[in-house]
Amino acid sequence: MHYRERLRAWITDHDLKQKALAKELGVTDSVMSNCLTGRSQMPIEMIVKLAKIFNVSVDYLTGATDDPALPMRLDGAERELIEMFRTLYRDQQDAVQNQVQFFQKQNQRDPHQSPF
Repeated sequence: MHYRERLRAWITDHDLKQKALAKELGVTDSVMSNCLTGRSQMPIEMIVKLAKIFNVSVDYLTGATDDPALPMRLDGAERELIEMFRTLYRDQQDAVQNQVQFFQKQNQRDPHQSPF
């Protein structure tokens, strides 16, 4: 699906007004219209802004994927944990998953302790 089709569908499905969207992007209504009809190419900066507004990935808006979910951003400690997890044997990975599930249940019982 081409980005113009995806954007028009998103605007329609979410009952958005083209004029209001143009204002939020900082462009005129005619610029927005030209981009959506194909008279003008939409600048990548606009696509990035739209992705942030819609809370979807740029890949989704441009039609590179049908999954609107944003990619998960991992910090250094999270990446390191995943890398260590991948070095474990399958039974060890299962044990780690069970331990994490145990901790999650504990956290649900004691909501006063923040995990952060």
